[in-house]
Amino acid sequence: MTERRNLYVKLACSVLATFLLSFIFSWCLHDGLSKHDAYELIDRTFKNVQDELTDCINERLVRVCMAVRETLEEGYPDDPRSLQTLANEMRVTEISIADNAGDIIRSSVADYLATDARPAFNFAEAGGEAANMMCLVDGSDTEYCQPFRNNAVNNNWRKFVGVWRHAGGFFEIGCDAKALQSLTRSTCVDLFRNWHVGGTGGIVVTTATGLVLSDYEEPNREGSQWIEPDDTFYWKRMEIETFPVYVMIPKGSAAVQRDVLVGSTAILNGAALVFVALLVGFVISAFVRQQMHAQAAKELEMAKSIQLSALPNVFPPFPDENRFDIWASMETAKEVGGDFYDFYFTSKDRVLFLIADVSGKGVPAAMFMMRAKTLITSAAHTGKPLSQAFAEANDALCEGNASNTFVTAWAGELNTKTGRVTFVNAGHNHPVLIREDGKAEFLKTRPSLALGAMAGVPYATNEIQLEPGDEIYLYTDGITEQPDANGELYGDAQLLKTISSCGRYWRKTLLDAVLADVRRHAGNVEQADDCTQLIMRYRGEPFTVTREYAPNMEGLERAATDLAAALEDVPEKLRNRLLVAADEIFANIVNYSGATHWTLSVELTRHPQGVRLVFADDGKPFDPLVRRDPDITLSAQERTVGGLGILIVKKTMSPVTYKRREGMNILTMGTDYES
Repeated sequence: MTERRNLYVKLACSVLATFLLSFIFSWCLHDGLSKHDAYELIDRTFKNVQDELTDCINERLVRVCMAVRETLEEGYPDDPRSLQTLANEMRVTEISIADNAGDIIRSSVADYLATDARPAFNFAEAGGEAANMMCLVDGSDTEYCQPFRNNAVNNNWRKFVGVWRHAGGFFEIGCDAKALQSLTRSTCVDLFRNWHVGGTGGIVVTTATGLVLSDYEEPNREGSQWIEPDDTFYWKRMEIETFPVYVMIPKGSAAVQRDVLVGSTAILNGAALVFVALLVGFVISAFVRQQMHAQAAKELEMAKSIQLSALPNVFPPFPDENRFDIWASMETAKEVGGDFYDFYFTSKDRVLFLIADVSGKGVPAAMFMMRAKTLITSAAHTGKPLSQAFAEANDALCEGNASNTFVTAWAGELNTKTGRVTFVNAGHNHPVLIREDGKAEFLKTRPSLALGAMAGVPYATNEIQLEPGDEIYLYTDGITEQPDANGELYGDAQLLKTISSCGRYWRKTLLDAVLADVRRHAGNVEQADDCTQLIMRYRGEPFTVTREYAPNMEGLERAATDLAAALEDVPEKLRNRLLVAADEIFANIVNYSGATHWTLSVELTRHPQGVRLVFADDGKPFDPLVRRDPDITLSAQERTVGGLGILIVKKTMSPVTYKRREGMNILTMGTDYES
């Protein structure tokens, strides 16, 4: 009995020793492999990040270059001084015009122009990237973007973008690092918020000074100062188009993978015990099934995040824009959906907004949605009429469409100066036109065929004139075709009734009200389809008053008097809020900025009335929005001095933005009469 017991002990010790040695070896091996895999994944991710970020920046700069082309071809002077003035207005560093031979014939930079001692700079004869600009002359391209690089002419670092010229040749803009970041930082905001790397890792984009523009994990950290990751992360840094980009994976994520692999190896090594082997086999199979379900759910969630990140989701999307407002939302019926919306400037004074609905649901519809969105956007950004853009997108979608998937879409292009909307309806629901007085009606026109249904189909263009205060509400059929327990649909009549009952509410308030009423109608019935909404309000050109003041008490008193006079017709409650907030900014400029002069601009939109105040001073750089708010729960004796005035501004005004431009601090704040 004793010998058997000793044998069992020896066998148990031998198995345990073998198990421990195998465990230690596996631990060390997989620890090294997990680290290697993490860095390999980071390196692969940088290529995708570089492509995405570069595309976004290039799209933004091409739009700016097109705006320069439009301005110059409308008769703007093209002498060097005027070109430099235009460059300053467009926030670019330089502007040049080249002829069909590739010679620069006009430029804001003297080094490029011909003199007695040297000929004009010629792109066809230049080496490297510059020669590629000639693609705009031979007609192979209508736009071309170079990477941020060293300029061989004057040894300055620039990013150049060119677009073709109707009279022959092309226009080119150049941006130094400061101009590039100023123009394109808004395109980076929220760009990679939902890009996860390795499941729990992600991407962070910052400015050159370290301010966070896009954070994959903590949206509230955007705009704050970035601190490089500590040793709990595997991470690398790369500078892409002057923007520092960080890709990181928590070591804990890699440790989970390592632990699973080591545990699996240890279990297999313990298979000498039949009962334990059978038990472990059962556990492993259950674990794998659970992981597969979890992985599938995670991948669908990631697909949903990627899909949503491809749609504009920062509102208001254009904080400096006062001529119109826009808001949108999407509630998918499944993890991923087939609806989408979009909006973007197609020129300086034209903004395109659209909504679309792909037939079907789930991943196939989402994939078709992404393709349709890309094709429509690409065609619209070329400056072609909407009808032509839709026709080209339709033909492209019909190619290889074996699944016979189609997409209905409604797109409008608003002229922000005149309020004229040109629109195309490709088989989509009629939008709702909401007039300034609150009257709502369907904007009914004869729709064209859905995109992807048949190639070679023409698309009709319609127009409508908006007055300041008018709104256009777009939606997908997930709103009107939601059934209740009896199978009765929500319907057009109920939608119009709900919108009319909202009065002068709009933006997210109206969208939430409609969605809440749809859910009330559905009761316990599951959501049948994606519910996507977009509303656009035309405000009209604002009335603006701008004055300059000295940074002293006399200037402060003058500014307060002028502001009170400008706000005379503003409702008293809102006027008092504006005066209190402005007084805090006045005091900060006079007492702390060190400025030699400052200006105040008051902008009042017509319908519905709204107010925006713009403060500009040449004092030392100071961004009040990155300052930590004081803890108002503490007593006055316990709180640190300062910050309370800025907190009042942030709590009472919306939106509030700050930027540093051409040596000036520019703080903008405003609100609507309705807020």
